Amino acid sequence: EAGGTITGPPSTGASGQHCPNSVAPNRPAHAKEYTFLDIELKYGILQITEALSFLHYSGQVIHKNVCPSSILITKKGTWKLAGFEFTERTNETDATDPVPCQPWSTRASKLVQPNLDYMAPEIQINSSCSILSDMFSLGMVICAIFNQGRSLIQSGNSPSTYLKQMELLDEAVHNILPRIPIPLQEATTRLLKKSPGARPTAQLLTLIKYFSDPAVQALQFLDVINMKDPTQKTHYYRSTLREVLPFIPRKLWWQHIWPNLQQEMRADEVLAAVLQPALTLVQESSNSEYEAIILPTFKTVFVAPKSIQATVALLENLHIILEKTPRDDIRTEVLPLLFNALESTTIQVQSAALVAVTNVYDYLDDITIKKLVLPKLKSVFEKNQSDLKIMGNVLQCVERTLDKLDKSQIIDEVLPLLLEVRLTDPDIVVRVVNIYRIMLCDKKYGLTVNIMATKVMPTLLPQTVNPSLNLEQFMILLEVLQEMLDQIDRQQRNKLKLDNLSLPSPDRHRPLRHQFSSDNMNAQQFNIPNLRIDQRKTSSAEDMARKNSTGSGALGSWWFGGSPSSPDSNFLRVVNAFPNRRLSDNTLMTPKIRIAPSCASSPGGTPGGGLPIRRHSSIGPQERRGSNINLSPPTVSSKCAGPQAQASLLPLR
Repeated sequence: EAGGTITGPPSTGASGQHCPNSVAPNRPAHAKEYTFLDIELKYGILQITEALSFLHYSGQVIHKNVCPSSILITKKGTWKLAGFEFTERTNETDATDPVPCQPWSTRASKLVQPNLDYMAPEIQINSSCSILSDMFSLGMVICAIFNQGRSLIQSGNSPSTYLKQMELLDEAVHNILPRIPIPLQEATTRLLKKSPGARPTAQLLTLIKYFSDPAVQALQFLDVINMKDPTQKTHYYRSTLREVLPFIPRKLWWQHIWPNLQQEMRADEVLAAVLQPALTLVQESSNSEYEAIILPTFKTVFVAPKSIQATVALLENLHIILEKTPRDDIRTEVLPLLFNALESTTIQVQSAALVAVTNVYDYLDDITIKKLVLPKLKSVFEKNQSDLKIMGNVLQCVERTLDKLDKSQIIDEVLPLLLEVRLTDPDIVVRVVNIYRIMLCDKKYGLTVNIMATKVMPTLLPQTVNPSLNLEQFMILLEVLQEMLDQIDRQQRNKLKLDNLSLPSPDRHRPLRHQFSSDNMNAQQFNIPNLRIDQRKTSSAEDMARKNSTGSGALGSWWFGGSPSSPDSNFLRVVNAFPNRRLSDNTLMTPKIRIAPSCASSPGGTPGGGLPIRRHSSIGPQERRGSNINLSPPTVSSKCAGPQAQASLLPLR
């Protein structure tokens, strides 16, 4: 750590979990506390191991002072090996063979000597060193990392103390192992062997399972990306980095990965590949992270000249960018990219722009769609009618933006476009049919019966025998055609019914006979012509009955329906007199009243007493009259009424 010591988690056990440790590290006052992630430690140790491998085999140099104070960590998170003041040349024949060196001595200042606590025992005991001496020091650094930065040997710059604690090193290593990750425990034990020959070299150490982590390998490749050719870079950005990003902590996204991507986005040759992981970061970032870290760089990318692949990559993922971009920046920075792409002469860019319109539909207002998007869609359609992919994307855009268009625009611009589409490919047919389906659902789209019958259906009907359609596509087409026929049927049927009502011929009533049934009609009041009702004279029998009912008035009221003094007392009220009489009863049941002899001997009289019983239809043929005859009851001048006269007194039912 810049300033003095490297400290890992408080203490990490075999499983990589933090463990408590009562020993506090000797941290310099200027050093800030920093807690490393497990992947940071893994990658950092790997970087130091690779640095030693380079020194030993390419530089043929022994470092001789590998300790925490010799390791620097950059702001980006890269671990670098420093402190080359005490280096020694390796053996020219074999780097593992020892070479003479100066041991640590109290006669010299500690500032001009290596750190005694991390020094290999053969240097102090035998005054010799090799590349394996650096591997011992690396083992001591690994233990310090998982021991709160505290070395296993605390000599206090005393060689005698160092030798005493070295004798107890195996026990100290055994005690610290549970804090070290399991895949690294065996390697650490071997690194701290007192015999140099038992220690692994830097080349072998990089091959252990602990470092075979795809995320670590991706970070390792990213550190040397500038040394790779464009083909290697493209493969790495498009596949490797995108796959491992979910396994890399977010902290390293902004600390380690984004600075490299930001630099690579300036190179046009790999911009399209770099945009793939960059867009993944956009999607997974928070709004604040996007606006503060990513958006400033993307603004320069939007306006800068780009390759076709880079432009297509931006357009295909434009909806991801707009989700995080503020509204003001959308209008000024992002949408101009879309509109310019619609005017491009490159088919790939035009196709990607059409897909983008569909994806960013929610971010476009009505005016933008009407005045900018629709005219450009028509232009793209007219120039690429033979390209099925372009046609499919144009129809998808039309379907997506249909509800934001006016009826006049749909009739004048969209409908002619649909009628010009070449209905050969099944996918194109289905897209056109889906647009018509939407237009059938609401009258606001302006698809009238006349348009359906004269323009739309003639273009769709031949497709019912298109051999390229599968069953599902055929059913979709047939359902829309049937719906069109149903709408034509309903409208024309109603129209013809209304026209039929205005005809003078009696035949107009036939199709609507149920509407003019007598059950559904309210008859107006009417009068029978030439009908006259006169006050008739009463017979002697009636007078006698009236006299007998005097006093209580019950019979008179029951028979005549009123008081004797009433002006209408001479009328029979059969309904009131006989409330239980059925319509089929044609006989008038009356109480027996004594009749004068003159009445008994009259025609139709009843010898046994009582009123004559006659049916309504018993009027003789001689009494039948035409429709214009006077139907009023005849005036009875004799004392008793005959059968015909009595029958005429019955009310018409």
